[in-house]
Amino acid sequence: MHVLKLFSSLCLLALVTGCAIDVSPKAFIHQDKQPLQLDTSSLQKAIQRDEAQVSITTVQLTNAQGLELVGVAVSYPQAKANIVFFGGDGQTINKGSGLIHRLGQIPANILWVDYQGMGASSKADKLKVANLKSDALQVYDYAKQVFPQRLPTLVHGLSMGSLMATFIASERPVDAIVLDGALNDLPSVVTNMMPSWSRLFTTLDIHPDLANMSNVEAIKDYKGPVLFLVGENDRITPVAFVEQVYRATPSDNKALYVIPGQTHFHDMKQEATIQRYREFVETLK
Repeated sequence: MHVLKLFSSLCLLALVTGCAIDVSPKAFIHQDKQPLQLDTSSLQKAIQRDEAQVSITTVQLTNAQGLELVGVAVSYPQAKANIVFFGGDGQTINKGSGLIHRLGQIPANILWVDYQGMGASSKADKLKVANLKSDALQVYDYAKQVFPQRLPTLVHGLSMGSLMATFIASERPVDAIVLDGALNDLPSVVTNMMPSWSRLFTTLDIHPDLANMSNVEAIKDYKGPVLFLVGENDRITPVAFVEQVYRATPSDNKALYVIPGQTHFHDMKQEATIQRYREFVETLK
């Protein structure tokens, strides 16, 4: 994971210098050097293996900055929901499009668009969190246009994507959200990723754009359905962090599922996780 590599280097620097660590959007959020060709080969292989009848459409959106955001919309037969997926830091369609097919087993229609500066999407000269949030709203609005409106539309945010999910829920009347490895707040997550020995002589100078990113705060007014997923062995957003967000939401329809034996990027590989997802979708009816 990009962030883990970053903080291993920073902590080594801190050991030598005892200096403060500057955590800016550019340092914390991965950006590829240039856009890559969209590759959905792992998705295609999974579909062929299961002999599934699936429709795959390449999505190209122009955002408010004039950047091209690239992704895929995948429609499954007899879908029971529409899922707008926002991945973790550095998680792109090229690296994990097979995840789409596992979500499709619910069954559900899936929209996944790479963040600007990641995967197949264009890169801005300067990365701003506000622009990522604006893009997220545009992607959600697009999903509402192209997917069947008779189905509930869920926003599924994994890791960093959980911050996008709660933001959208504060700006749009979403039918439900799924918070997967949810960050409680960014300063806590950053500190947690640092080795304990480095915390004694290291201070964090977190950019205001990042310091204010908190699911605990963002979800306080959300009363809609929410499913929390977290790996039992998640070291980036431990179960205790996710439980903080769970307790903060006033929703009457909320569920927390701790995935046995799994870490942060569990990729929905366990059938039991998919089944819990199905059960949650059923409650939306």
